[in-house]
Amino acid sequence: MHPPPAAPTHFAAAGRRHLDDGQELFRQGRHVTADHLAGLAAECGLKAILIDFLGATLSSRGIPQIQQGTGTSQLRHHLPELWGQVGAYATGRSRTQFIALLTATNPFASWDIADRYADGSAITQQSSKNHLTTAVSVTRIHEQARLNGSVS
Repeated sequence: MHPPPAAPTHFAAAGRRHLDDGQELFRQGRHVTADHLAGLAAECGLKAILIDFLGATLSSRGIPQIQQGTGTSQLRHHLPELWGQVGAYATGRSRTQFIALLTATNPFASWDIADRYADGSAITQQSSKNHLTTAVSVTRIHEQARLNGSVS
């Protein structure tokens, strides 16, 4: 028997799901897992922006990549490094459309995907709230761009 084929990658849908679940967990007082999902939601939203509006594609392994000169460069696929890559690949009009996102200090600078293995004691209610707020912003930017047909 062969395993079923993997579902196609859809960063925007995954990001929205992570955000919705993170917000619900936050309301329930489960800030540690809410924070983790906020990071995943923001990460998915950034990848959706890169792919849908900034020319990135997916590698055969599902990692965003972008054409550079004569070669292809794989993008960092986790926060916090991914945050700066949006700015690096946004040029021209797309750069001006992302200016608020790009000039903000990286709110995920201390967020780490590996925190899912930690005991959670380093994650506060406030940091979780801040990360969820940023994830909402990233999601809204992507959703508005889809409605407009471009980033605005």
